Amino acid sequence: MLNLVTTIWQADTAFPNGGFAFSNGIEGLAELGQRLDGEGLIDVLAMTLTHRWRGMDRIAVSLAFAAGDDMTRLAEIDHRFDAATISALQRSGSRRNGLAFLTAHARIGTKTAPELKRLIEQRHTPGHLPIVQGAIWRACGIDERSALAASAYGVVAGMTSAAVRLSLVGAVEAQRCLGETLPLIAGLIEGAGPAGSLSCDDFEGLTPMLDIATMRHATSEIRLFSN
Repeated sequence: MLNLVTTIWQADTAFPNGGFAFSNGIEGLAELGQRLDGEGLIDVLAMTLTHRWRGMDRIAVSLAFAAGDDMTRLAEIDHRFDAATISALQRSGSRRNGLAFLTAHARIGTKTAPELKRLIEQRHTPGHLPIVQGAIWRACGIDERSALAASAYGVVAGMTSAAVRLSLVGAVEAQRCLGETLPLIAGLIEGAGPAGSLSCDDFEGLTPMLDIATMRHATSEIRLFSN
């Protein structure tokens, strides 16, 4: 039960992780005229989970979870994740979210957080969000599958929240869209191999539509979100 309630606490969008300023490509897609109401938003969420989260964040969280408080190993995973992330806005957003998430945990006294935060502030490692999540959630006592669930849920919850704030969908419709992704999240986690079978060589994210939208978004004169 403690594992469950701790996971709920960490997956709660009210937890201060810096993600409020990021749409993860939703605003850029809207600018390009992508249909993001109802089924259109569900399709984008599914694409993100299947072609970006599964090959990038999922692996990073698992590897960082296995590394625990081994700072040398965490830095290695972090640098490889950074190199595998194509979009500069996605890289900067992930770093900012990672530091914000870590700062919150350092302030509440989570084990591992202060040392990892110093490592990032001294620029020994970028501090991407999935790597920070894996290490910190292990320190919180969450099991690996719960950590993966919190990571995936955080991605789609952030994107649906952005769609609401951009008036692309209503709050109730956004919850329907979010609910439709839950079986996919469960399937991706249940089908994941053990962390021991993964390596940084497995990082792979292919979401051209999202990447292009995010890159174009960087040149927008007026925007609500950073990416």
